[in-house]
Amino acid sequence: MNTTKQAPIRVVFTQGGKGGVGKTEIAINLATWYHSQGIRPKLIDFDTENSQKSGLKNFMPEAEKIDLHQPGALDHFFAACETEDRVVLADLGAGAGAATFDWFEKMFEESEAMNIRFTAVGVTTNDPGAVISILQWADKLRRRVDYLIVLNALRASDEAFDYWHDEPSVAKFVELCQPHVMQVDARVPEFQTELRNEELTLADVVERRTDSPYFVKTMQIVRARRYLRNLYGGFQAAQAVLG
Repeated sequence: MNTTKQAPIRVVFTQGGKGGVGKTEIAINLATWYHSQGIRPKLIDFDTENSQKSGLKNFMPEAEKIDLHQPGALDHFFAACETEDRVVLADLGAGAGAATFDWFEKMFEESEAMNIRFTAVGVTTNDPGAVISILQWADKLRRRVDYLIVLNALRASDEAFDYWHDEPSVAKFVELCQPHVMQVDARVPEFQTELRNEELTLADVVERRTDSPYFVKTMQIVRARRYLRNLYGGFQAAQAVLG
């Protein structure tokens, strides 16, 4: 009899809530980081309300769109977990609220028996509202998930994240849940805009899979390499909760 225990399925998902903090950007780069590790995660785009060119599926066409508010969404999710590399990466839309929490409750009921483990990726800027969104989600998710918190410096490379470091409720969350925390350096806004407009990943630029006049310049390729190195270093340090 084969008694070898199979590794758990790891579901990594960006927390919904505050928009504009870079959740999808982190999900995109997590996907390419997994690829660099020889892992092909199943990709799910839960952001069905995003009509702009900024959803996960815009950058990763293989991502499956699932509307978690529609009948059968839970079945679709568990079907997606039947993936050879046992990693699922899901991007939630901004503004996910009570209905999303209810959906997660149903999912947790069945997941433990199926050897599914979860990692919530909370992305925040220095905006107190973004931090509060992470804490609100943690209040619902509690210790049923592992946590990766991304401090995303959007405007200045020396952003101090004072609210994150000084707020007592954050300290309580850190003590209770022991999240992995990584900081992402600020990026040039024009560079980010061009990535979004061209629907490119940083890996596309680094590996020169584009003929965009903006991104064929050596300066931009070097910049993309620097940004990607910062992100991948953070993901590598959090590998224990990323599968």
